[in-house]
Amino acid sequence: MTDTDNLASRLDTTLPPEIRAFLKTAAAEAAAHGWRLYLVGGAVRDLLLGLPGFDLDLSVEGDAIELARALAASPEDVTVHHRFNTARLRWSAHHIDIARSREETYARPGALPTVRPGSIERDLFRRDFTVNALAVSLNGDWGKLIDPYGGRGDLAERRIRVLHPGSFVDDATRIWRAVRYEQRLGFCIEPATLDLLRRDLPMLRTITADRLRYELECILDEAEPEKVFRRADDLGLLATWHPALTGDEWLENACSRARALTEKPSPEVYLALLAWRLTEVQKEELIASLRLTRHHSRALRDSVRITANLDVLDSVVTPPSRIFHSLHSLVDNALLAARAALDTSIAVGNIERFMIEWRCIAPALTGEDLKRLGVSQGPDIRRVLDELRDLRLDGIIGSPEQEEFLVRDRLGQH
Repeated sequence: MTDTDNLASRLDTTLPPEIRAFLKTAAAEAAAHGWRLYLVGGAVRDLLLGLPGFDLDLSVEGDAIELARALAASPEDVTVHHRFNTARLRWSAHHIDIARSREETYARPGALPTVRPGSIERDLFRRDFTVNALAVSLNGDWGKLIDPYGGRGDLAERRIRVLHPGSFVDDATRIWRAVRYEQRLGFCIEPATLDLLRRDLPMLRTITADRLRYELECILDEAEPEKVFRRADDLGLLATWHPALTGDEWLENACSRARALTEKPSPEVYLALLAWRLTEVQKEELIASLRLTRHHSRALRDSVRITANLDVLDSVVTPPSRIFHSLHSLVDNALLAARAALDTSIAVGNIERFMIEWRCIAPALTGEDLKRLGVSQGPDIRRVLDELRDLRLDGIIGSPEQEEFLVRDRLGQH
């Protein structure tokens, strides 16, 4: 066996000690049952590429649920899925996915697969791309690379390749994953796979909205999602979510500006920027077509309110109190997206001052103070507090004494 087909030294030097110890324990437990255990998928790919981070995906030629329960500190640390004989194990600060090695068939395009136990080679064949169809043996021969479909060669050539011509027909979400991996890794989709991708774009209609939304969420978690959107637009893929979406230079610049404003923008910021130039009706269509979550939908709808109030925000004579009333009920993700999207320094400056300064301003008097002065309980308390805040924002009053004088004047207590 050569160094190229055994990764024992990489496992021993690259893995954190606690991860290496867990894998040794899991391998011994599997061996005690007569099962072979493998590290699979993206973890092997990233290990070969020398990339940081380590998602633990294990494949066992045996009972995955029983293995997970044997490794768990308590039953509550295991979430099982009996249909596919898979389990998610919470171990220390990590989540480990353990699956029974299996082969799959698809009753129809886009359907969830029918599974049956299979060898590790058959398990790897069901994967999306050759660079993810890699495994490392953890017992019997610690570190042995299992690469039946040429994944390591494709890693060396920096290409994304499907394992068979029907891959996108079986599961069209792989189309989105092909573009996402290509852009994240700096690879290229190889020509035959690209032809299949273009041929099978209509197969995305076989995928449920929830599964499409999951692919969107994965893209939004990328370090630079705009690269995926740009490539998806070039391939005609972005339009399958909504025909008005555009992944262009404007979006690239806006996402870059968002990262200059905060180290790691939330997914909702990137989503708001992707949909920024859509009309209100188009945004509602996008929300419906992908069944977007409440947080996603809120960011899009609040961005509509920002653009609707742009004449107020983009004026040097608009008083701070009116800026406050335009923005105070909107989520920060929409506000941050607006600062990255808008090309007017006045509006951006007003939004920034609201976020940093104006929304923190409050009256010196409290509700109890107002009751002491004779303001009736209920809505009147809130109304007077809001008026005092607005007057402070606009610089009309600036001290507790002025606030009290104003309240007494409103009550006729001269």
